[in-house]
Amino acid sequence: MPVGVVKTPEDEIAWERAKARAREEYPNARGKQFYSIVMAIYKKMTHYTPASRHRAEIPR
Repeated sequence: MPVGVVKTPEDEIAWERAKARAREEYPNARGKQFYSIVMAIYKKMTHYTPASRHRAEIPR
């Protein structure tokens, strides 16, 4: 489970559901391919958007 994405108990439940769905739809996927599929399903299920990362303004 990716620590940077799955942070709450609800996220953990969604991650497990995404893994189950991936196993159903792609039974032959393994390794990196499986992880990529699970992540894509998870992001769709949770409407995931990455936290915006603003660089600190450097005074001139």
